[in-house]
Formats: sequence, structure tokens, C-alpha cells
Amino acid sequence: MWFITKFNLLVPVCILIVTMLIPGQAKSTQSGTPAADKEHSRAVTLGREGRHDEALVILNRLTRVHPENYSYQRDLVIIAAWKGDCVTALKEFEKIRGATELEPYLVIPVSDCMLERDRPREALTLSRTALKRHPDESSLTYAVLKATLELKVYDNYLDERNALEFQLATDSDDQGLNEWVGRTEFSSYVAERTRIYGRYLATRADRAEFNDGNLDRVGLGIRYRFNEQWAIDQELSADLQHSNRGGAAMKITYEPRDTWKFIALYTTFLEEELPLRARANNVEANGWQGSAEYNSLDYVWYWLTTANRYHFSDSNQRESFFTTVGYAYSMLPQREQRVYIEWYQSRNTLEGVPYFNPSRDSGPGIVHRTDFIFDTYYKRHVDSLYVYLGDYRQKGFGTHTKWSVKYEQDYDFDDARSFSWGIGFARNVYDGASEGEWRAELRYSIKF
Repeated sequence: MWFITKFNLLVPVCILIVTMLIPGQAKSTQSGTPAADKEHSRAVTLGREGRHDEALVILNRLTRVHPENYSYQRDLVIIAAWKGDCVTALKEFEKIRGATELEPYLVIPVSDCMLERDRPREALTLSRTALKRHPDESSLTYAVLKATLELKVYDNYLDERNALEFQLATDSDDQGLNEWVGRTEFSSYVAERTRIYGRYLATRADRAEFNDGNLDRVGLGIRYRFNEQWAIDQELSADLQHSNRGGAAMKITYEPRDTWKFIALYTTFLEEELPLRARANNVEANGWQGSAEYNSLDYVWYWLTTANRYHFSDSNQRESFFTTVGYAYSMLPQREQRVYIEWYQSRNTLEGVPYFNPSRDSGPGIVHRTDFIFDTYYKRHVDSLYVYLGDYRQKGFGTHTKWSVKYEQDYDFDDARSFSWGIGFARNVYDGASEGEWRAELRYSIKF
């Protein structure tokens, strides 16, 4: 298949990238000359005396002449961290990440710099790995605790509170078919790194002839976090109206760095992602999805790529690919503006089905997003305006323009309660015909 072939070609490249992101084992390093070693010793002495700039001048010169010498590079990292230049320290640390012996006197300043640069996940991975090699080193124990606490604040890591979330949305399909979707989930932290949850999903079509496509699904699942990098979510689900619509889903999340996230998902029963018209005609589907996401630490750059392949019970196979790159060109205290460039394409193998199923479609798009940040007594209040313009190409129906606009409000009342709502209008194209579609949604969550 066209996409699978491309995907298979990308797999070795992705493996190589992920391998580069994982700290490696120690490698042998080249020794310097006696004169260079003498200069190295002098630089270390200057660094310990607090004369950091003089020490760094010497070490920068030595690392240029002897780039394979681990000791020179290591001490350049340490003294840069002592100086408070975490940008340089972390940049130079990348050069020896796969060669370091994880000496505590190196790990501690590097971990502290990672925390300063909003990289708590990497700080925890580094200090935890070092503690395994040096289990009696109390400074590393403290570094692990400090990084864990920072990650809890930064990313709700291992949040032990119960959580309840409710979502409601209404959306339209092709030919003006509207559907209501409601979701409720309750989750509880029951053991170390372990959370169990139950959820209920209900969908309702606004036309009686499509009631066979309605869903009343309950799911029970468990989320387990192996460490700050790896997590798994396993769920079993069933439909309250149809006994033969059981399902299972597994999601694996890998976060090697604070900037990167990879997700792999497989489900045996596709739910609302399957078109309502397909469900109403007793069509079911299973399939997989993979995604990679990047967020720069300064929140300027964003990248997301998603690919999936679904197998329909009517023998149709759907493959799709989506990617977008975002850039924040203005970040003021009360207003942020971003632009996203995106690309979408899909392929279906079956014709003559009762749901929208283009044999091939694709198209570029551009999104402009403006965030309005309000200073209120709430913890956070942000309004967002999205404007989209796209060029949609469907095989056999030519090229047409698509556009949409959406406005939403997002409130974090405090650390435990949040609420958001949004409404949007889109001009979409189905088999060459343009249709106007409304979508509205709201979400409320509370932790206790």
C-alpha cells in the first residue's frame, strides 16, 4: 500500500532517532598530551576557585584540539554549570551523553541545569539512571526526589487524586446529519504508578433512521506508568445495547525527553472515529494509530505527525496521514499568535459504500491561532481564536477550497477544577459539494 510502503521506509530512521535520544553506555575516550593534561588540571583549579571564565577559555581550546577526550568535555560541562550558564552546559553535555560514566559530580549540576531549563523529565531520567549505578550516593537520591517533585508540579506526574471528567459535543456529518457525543470518565490512583478508570460514551443521531449507529459504551481500564518515560493504558469495553460489540484498546506512550512524545495505539473496536453512517449500516472497524509530537521548551515551535490504518468489516481499508508544523511569531504577556502549516492525505479501498469514503484525497492547509490571556482571579483564563484555510483535493472531484473558524474559552479555576467550551463553523467539501457544518463542545474536570 502507498502509505505503508513509505512508513516502512521511515521505520529505520525513526529507530535511529529514538536510539540517539536514549543515553548510551560508556565509550572509550582518547587521552590528551602531557601538556594538554597540565592545562586541563589548571582549568579545573581555576574553576574550583570561582574563576569560571578563565577555566572555560582553556577547556574550550582543549576540546577543540582534542574533541574525543571525555575528561576535557566533562569538566567543560561542569564548570559551565558552576558558572550558571546552563544553555552551554546542556549543549556540551549532548556531546558526551552516550559516553558518560554518570559520575555524581557531573550528574548533579547537569540535572540542576535541566530543571532550570524546564526539562524535569530528562533530569529525573538522568539522576535515576545514575542512582542505579551509584546506589549509595545520597546526593543522587536527593536529585531524584527534587526532579520527581518538579515533574509533579510541571506535568501532574503521578497525581494521586481522584479525577472526574465530563465532555459533551455536537457535530455534523456530510449531508447535514448531526450527532451528539457525551463522555464521562472517573479515575482513581489505587497503587504506586497505577490508576484505574471507568468511562461511559454515548452518541445520538438526530434522525431516527440512523439510531442503529448510536453508541452506549462502557469501558474499564488501567493506566500504569513504568517510569517518567514509559506508560501504558489497557482498556476493555462493551456496548450496553449490542452484546456482540465488545472491544479492547492498548495505548503505549514514550516520552524520552521533555520536548518529545511518541504514542502507539491499537483498538479492536473503533468508536466515534468511525463515521455515523457506517455504524448505522452495521459496519465496524479495528486498527492502529501512531503519532509523534514535538514541543520546544520555549513554546515557539510545535510539530505533530499522525498516521493510522483501519480495517472495516465491509472489507474497506482506510489509511490516512496528517502532519502540522506550528510557529509562535508573537508571544506577548496577554496575547500569543501562532501559525500552523498542515498536510493531510488518505486512501480507501472500497467504493459504493453508504458513508463518505473517498478513494484518495489530500490537501494542504494553514491555521492561524490567537490566544488572549486574561489576568483574573482564576489560575488561568485563555480565549483562543482559530481561522483555517485549506485546499482540498478529492480524486474524481477536483480541487476545492475549505475554511473554518472556531472560538473557545479555557478556564483553570484552581489546581483541581477546569472548564472549557468552544464553537466553530466549517465549510467542508464532500464529493465536490460544499456544506456548512457547526460544531460545539464543552468539557469540565475536577480532581479530589
